[in-house]
Amino acid sequence: MTITRSKYLILTAAASLLALCAIPASAQYDQQINVEGEYVPEYINHDRIGLFPRPLKLSAEESSLDYSTLGVAANFTPQALPIEATVWGAIRDYSSRRGYLDFGLGSWLESTLAAGYRFIDNSSSALGIRLQHNSTSLWKPRISPATADNKMWRYDEAIGIYGHHSWSGKGTLSAAIDYHIGNFNYYGFAPTTADPDAAIESPTQTIHDISARVGWQSPALIDNILWHAQLGVRHLSFRRLYMPNDVDPLQPLSAPGSRETDINLNAGFSFPTSSKSALGIDLNTDVVTYNNDIDTYGIVTLTPYYRFNRQRINLRIGVNFDLAFKAGPETNRYATVHFAPDVKFDFNAGPVALYLHLLGGSDLHTLANIREYDYYQMPSISNSNPVYTPLDAHFGLRTGPFAGFHAGIDVAYRTSRDQHLGGLYNTWLCLGIPVDGCPPLPMADASGRAIIVNTDPDGRANVSGFSFGVNLGYDSGRYFKIDAEGRYQHQNGKTGYFNGYDRPEWTAQATIESNPWSTLRFRLGYELRALRRPALRARYADASVIDPDIVVDYRLPNYSGLSFGASYGITSQLSVWAQADNLLCRRNYSAAGLPESGIRAAAGISLIF
Repeated sequence: MTITRSKYLILTAAASLLALCAIPASAQYDQQINVEGEYVPEYINHDRIGLFPRPLKLSAEESSLDYSTLGVAANFTPQALPIEATVWGAIRDYSSRRGYLDFGLGSWLESTLAAGYRFIDNSSSALGIRLQHNSTSLWKPRISPATADNKMWRYDEAIGIYGHHSWSGKGTLSAAIDYHIGNFNYYGFAPTTADPDAAIESPTQTIHDISARVGWQSPALIDNILWHAQLGVRHLSFRRLYMPNDVDPLQPLSAPGSRETDINLNAGFSFPTSSKSALGIDLNTDVVTYNNDIDTYGIVTLTPYYRFNRQRINLRIGVNFDLAFKAGPETNRYATVHFAPDVKFDFNAGPVALYLHLLGGSDLHTLANIREYDYYQMPSISNSNPVYTPLDAHFGLRTGPFAGFHAGIDVAYRTSRDQHLGGLYNTWLCLGIPVDGCPPLPMADASGRAIIVNTDPDGRANVSGFSFGVNLGYDSGRYFKIDAEGRYQHQNGKTGYFNGYDRPEWTAQATIESNPWSTLRFRLGYELRALRRPALRARYADASVIDPDIVVDYRLPNYSGLSFGASYGITSQLSVWAQADNLLCRRNYSAAGLPESGIRAAAGISLIF
């Protein structure tokens, strides 16, 4: 999965792209989606379907995606998100069918219901609606032997309406509006200082997330000026903010949750200087408001660039100018200008491809941004410092396929200032005491000096480090296909390539697929996130304030999962599917005090029309 730094993708499209898997069907099982660059959301078929839990259903159809630039046919960028959340907004796939209906049930009353239909669907216009439901409500985790356990429950509902219309030779107008409501409990809440005979009720939360956008894209004519513009708004709100209570640990303090509104504008112009080159400039702006003490603040980013394309070479040379205004802590608002490179070089010589990207820039610290990393995030922020990345460098080399084999390597280095560390929200609610399944917090730094760890989720630090990756694969056709990749990213406090709040040193994933006959398909998948070391702020026990130079590691258990899925096409439109997750029955933790269930099974039917 490729994660771009586009503010639209982080702050606005996250609300309009639903968590969806492709529908299993009875034909064309060995087709797949080919991704070669930054996609243009306006031109993607917007139907999407989802599956809960961890989707392993396979695409039965091929979607035609349009891209803003050509690129190397390889997914080079390291995965930025941690564990794929089984929630709305987590998986993004695309259906070329006009209508679909998908229903499934899982072992803990996990359920999914997805439906969509395009009322207008022709070469120039589209108008459609999509619905999505995901839920779970019966699993009862073992949180702490000293307290009563609570069931984990979660409900996510979403509805979206979208459309576009193209005028020949003039351009395309597109628009979408999405609404998502989520209701869940902080099931890991179990303060160990409480009376073991007391009945503990986990705090509950409701979120409302609505976004709307409208945009225009000029026609892609070689000798003409190209331009695009899009205006969007996203509103995200939490019902309550819960805080630890030293007097009565069973009753967390509470206050109204944060409400965040982001208004954003994205625009760009490209002026052709020849049939193979162009000068251009992109504009991205975000203005964010809150209902608490954080002032209205935002970022304006200008990116002038030069682009050159030949048969084997794609080159873009630019620079990001970021102006952040009224950002920072309440007592120290500031405006500042940051500079970062925006350079991309891709070379594709048939069986060998390489690239070098030197990127960077600033991203606002927002509730919507945090939600991309952590479903059980703190429902408030108190500091609006943007995350500034002076350098985000990537180099990759890929070869193949030769007789079905392909291989690649990549190296990356990233340094970020004021990187949000995520913290441990559930642990913080439990008065900073980790519950069953996780080790105690560290009591001393590397020199042995006593420290007190701060589990407040709003901590931040400067983080920098390298990433090394390798990928291998073999495709024999419809009967056997295997893909595997692994990465090493050293993590030690401030040293580390930021790859999610759990900060794993080793990550790996592999899939094996088989399509023995036209109506049957199997898939076996494995995922590993090992040596997970979240970084937390701390202070010396004999000091009264947090020392900005102290960042300690807190070791989380390794995360691994083996999954199996199968689908069978009864007719060309109706299919059945089944899948099982966590077949090794590992006791995985998404975060401290947030265990996940053991073996999970699900089955369902899919109809496309």
